[in-house]
Amino acid sequence: MKKIILGLLLLGCCFYSKAQKEPLTTPYAVPIDTITNLISYEKVVEVSDITAGDIYKRINDWFHTFYKNPREVIRENDSIKYTIKGKPRFRLTNYLAKDGSKTEGGIVQYTITVSARNGRFKYEITEFNWKQLSYYPCEKWLETKATSYLPIYNDYLQQLDKYAVELITSLKNATMREKPVKNKDKW
Repeated sequence: MKKIILGLLLLGCCFYSKAQKEPLTTPYAVPIDTITNLISYEKVVEVSDITAGDIYKRINDWFHTFYKNPREVIRENDSIKYTIKGKPRFRLTNYLAKDGSKTEGGIVQYTITVSARNGRFKYEITEFNWKQLSYYPCEKWLETKATSYLPIYNDYLQQLDKYAVELITSLKNATMREKPVKNKDKW
């Protein structure tokens, strides 16, 4: 009888350990660069009849209005190559379902590079990392088989995606707006 009970316990442990190796959930879908395997948002946006210099000025204005402290964010600002590169951050939130309250989930830093050419500009948002004691790439949130995986990482991926989409929308709106027409006063 002892052997049967011991056998059932061992069999149960085997099934339990196998179940732990299976993915706990399907991670939230975010764009992954096939070459770097990093979460990346990248696109070339056509802007008709606008010079690279004018697009660059609009991008520069956008950086100075979108970010609260643009001097801290902007790491490279090349007015000759019409490129701006920054390392901004945003906060994550933990939503507690039981009482509806929320707590801070940490800070995510990323790299944004925007370049202008005649009639178009290119943005690249990548190198997302969760600020920890050591470098913690956000791509680890996709590893559902890892022993360190937590279900809250799916929420973090959704927040990252939502933030990136809102940032891209804001950037496009700022660069594609119509050029204001200055009325000359007639005396």
